[in-house]
Formats: sequence, C-alpha cells, structure tokens
Amino acid sequence: MKKLFVYGTLMSGLDKEGKMNGAELICADCHTSHELSMYIYEGYPFVFEGRNRYCIKGELYEVPDDVLKCLDEYEGDFYFRKMAEVECGDSVVTAFMYFGRGHFFGMKEVIGGDYRKFAGEQ
Repeated sequence: MKKLFVYGTLMSGLDKEGKMNGAELICADCHTSHELSMYIYEGYPFVFEGRNRYCIKGELYEVPDDVLKCLDEYEGDFYFRKMAEVECGDSVVTAFMYFGRGHFFGMKEVIGGDYRKFAGEQ
C-alpha cells in the first residue's frame, strides 16, 4: 500500500472517484505542505511547481499497488507522479501526488488551490 494525495476529479463525490475503488480514504481534509499552483484544462485540474501560490487542498488515501498502476495508466502522459508533503491535521505525511506535465499557459487558474470549491462554482 502506498499513500496518494488526490486533489481533483478522483476525490470522493466527484466525476472519477470510481477509479479509486480499492483505495482507503485516510484523511478527507488535508492540503500540501508547500505552495504550488493549480490550473484547469478541459475540466481537469493540473498542479504545477514553479509558480507557487497556494497550498493545494485534497484527500489522502492508502492505495494498493494494482490501483496505483491503473491510476498511472489513467493519468497517462499528461501527469507524472512524485512525492510531496501533505498536512493532515497536526501530522505531515509524505505521499505520492500527480503533477501536470508541460506548462500552464492558456489555462485558467484555480484561485486558492481548491478544486472541489472551483467545481461547485461552475
């Protein structure tokens, strides 16, 4: 089992949560320890390093290796997975997280780094 921080459509109650079947939610209200930036392209959120503006809000899961492999295939060439520090209450946890490949030019910024709030306002 690996820890995975999700911040977009994979979160509970959102479009692609079914892809998380087999994963266990361990923290429903957490955020990255470091500021990053989030943008939307064709309805999908991308997080980038470099233009650090907000802590990204999301959920933390324990994910079996087979589910993680399926998620890697789903995310495809648009994202890459790497470790990030995530704050859950008083704890800081190191977990995998998907980052966007390429650049954010021409994408709409998600002010505040909260995709759930952004999606609810659309």
